[in-house]
Amino acid sequence: MFLSIVLLQFSCNKEDDDLNSKYLKGMWVHTDTKADTIDFSNRMFMSEKTFEVKRGKEIRNGYEFSKAGSGIYTYTIKGDSIYLRDLASSYGGFFPYYFRIDLDRKSFDIGSFAPFTEGSVINKFRKIEK
Repeated sequence: MFLSIVLLQFSCNKEDDDLNSKYLKGMWVHTDTKADTIDFSNRMFMSEKTFEVKRGKEIRNGYEFSKAGSGIYTYTIKGDSIYLRDLASSYGGFFPYYFRIDLDRKSFDIGSFAPFTEGSVINKFRKIEK
């Protein structure tokens, strides 16, 4: 029984590592907005498990700012959840969101951690081929 639990734990970690290194690496675009992107290819930050959300700029009170949700996130994937932490936030914990990558490995669904589309609970991103 103990050996089964240990082997299961190692197999889950290997699966998550494969997901990160083989399938997520690269640029992904939001299928509805066609402008918001998630970039898993920039690994120069504190952890290999980071991504950058690029949402463009907007003018607020006469000043140009990045749109809400833009920034660098660290993450951990467990089962059908992705645990995210915004590196710009003072909160040190992770928030869970739904996450499912399609079998064809060309798209994923993710819970609404940023205001990509009004009222959307789940957002779909597809991989940009280069």
